[in-house]
Amino acid sequence: MDKELVFLVVLDNSDEVLNALRYASQRSSINNGRVALLYTFETLEFSHWKAVEDIAEVESRKEAESKIKEYENFVMKFTQKNPKKYIMKGDRVECIINFLEANKFITNFVLAASSKDSGSDPLINAFTGKQRSKISVPLTIIPPNLSEEEIDKLS
Repeated sequence: MDKELVFLVVLDNSDEVLNALRYASQRSSINNGRVALLYTFETLEFSHWKAVEDIAEVESRKEAESKIKEYENFVMKFTQKNPKKYIMKGDRVECIINFLEANKFITNFVLAASSKDSGSDPLINAFTGKQRSKISVPLTIIPPNLSEEEIDKLS
């Protein structure tokens, strides 16, 4: 049996994340694959206030779960399979590197470029720059000016 194609999309609050989700969802649907959603949040350091740190982490995790649910519903419009869902705490780039290293079933990493000025895509900058040798799956970057129909045609 062929290996299932799994398209990783890292979630954030950007508008363009929907382009990455649309592309990944369409591709996974066509190829009987699956979408994996990864939400990361920064570690908050309140060394003198452990209780405050714990509350902040609980709130960050609740926000992550809420966002994942919202994006899961978006993915389900295109595919009949629930996406795989993951939440990680820490530096976003390091989380992605560690996630890909630990989860060899991921077959494609999908990012969407911002239409804003260059430099506003920290993940694209990281994974096409200094960190490119740390990922071992193809990276797909969705250009910012594609319509939904154009994204669908690419899929």
